Amino acid sequence: MTINAVLKWDDHVNVITSKAAKRLWFLKKLNHAGVAKEDLVYFFQAVIRQILEYACPAWHTSLTKKQSKSLEKVQRRALQIIVGNILYEEACRLFDSPTLAKQRFTYAVHCLSR
Repeated sequence: MTINAVLKWDDHVNVITSKAAKRLWFLKKLNHAGVAKEDLVYFFQAVIRQILEYACPAWHTSLTKKQSKSLEKVQRRALQIIVGNILYEEACRLFDSPTLAKQRFTYAVHCLSR
């Protein structure tokens, strides 16, 4: 995790979105190679989404709307690579993959209930 001198998550969000966006290149290559959609989703969830969610209970409540949108943008791009140009919410439902914001909230609630 990365935090800047004024205790904001800008640096962290920039680092993880950049790192995850680089993995989108592999997802595109797999898609162009004809890999099954289910396998593309598995790759996304195992390789890309994990980067976007790492330690999120610690930082998700402090995100700005802009930071949250930046994270969602990476997932949106990944799902567009997999299924083409359909609505983001529809793509999430299609693969039973909640938005990152909903997933972060679920993780936080789970951590607090322990």
